[in-house]
Amino acid sequence: MATLAIASLDEQPNYSFVEAAQYLHLAPQETLRWVREGVVIGSPAGVSFNTLLELHVLKGLRKHFRLPLQRIRKALDEYRRTESSIHPLLDPRLETDGIQMFLHDGDEYLNLNRARQMGMPEILSTYLRRIDRLPNGERQFFPFIVRDADDEPRTIQISPRISFGRPVLAGTGIATEVIAGRFRSRDSIAELAAEYEVSPALMEDAIRWELPHLNAA
Repeated sequence: MATLAIASLDEQPNYSFVEAAQYLHLAPQETLRWVREGVVIGSPAGVSFNTLLELHVLKGLRKHFRLPLQRIRKALDEYRRTESSIHPLLDPRLETDGIQMFLHDGDEYLNLNRARQMGMPEILSTYLRRIDRLPNGERQFFPFIVRDADDEPRTIQISPRISFGRPVLAGTGIATEVIAGRFRSRDSIAELAAEYEVSPALMEDAIRWELPHLNAA
C-alpha cells in the first residue's frame, strides 16, 4: 500500500505548465509541446512530480547535449520495447555521449539509437545527480538555481511530500516563495537568516531561485 501511495502522489498533476517551466528555466510552450507530443507522459491538467523530473532530464538532453528530439524519440521507443517503466528518462541506467543514447545494462552499454549495438558513452550525470532516489522508493529533486552545472548548490528541494510540492530550502521545509515575499517586503537577508536559523548563503539561494518568478509577476 505504501508503494501505491508513493506512486499516486508522484503522478498527481500538481504543477501548471508555467510553474514547471519556471522551475526548470524553460519556455512554457516548450514544456507543453514535449508533453503534448508524447515525449514524456503528461496530462492536460498539468505536470506531475515524475513528469517534472523527466522534463528536467529531457532539458539536459536537448539543451546541454543538443540531441535532436527525433533521436530522443527513437531511443525511447527502443527502450519501451523491453522495459516497462512509464518514465524511461528517470531510469538511472540511461546515458548519452552527446550523439546517441544508451542503456547501461551490467557491464554493457546498449545503443538505443542503433538497434542496441554496443557502445561506450559519457554518463548523463550532471542532470541525474539532481534527482535522489530514497530507499523507500520516493524521489526528491534539487533543481538548478542559476545555470546547469555540476557546481550548482543543491539547496533548493522539490518533493511532493514537502510543502505540497512547492520549492523549499533543502532540509528545512521553508518555502522559497515565503522567503522571497518577505524579502520583497523589505526584510533583510540577515533578519530572515536569523529568524529561520539558517545561513545567509541559504537565504541568498532562495531569493536567487525566486528572483525570475518575482520579475515575471
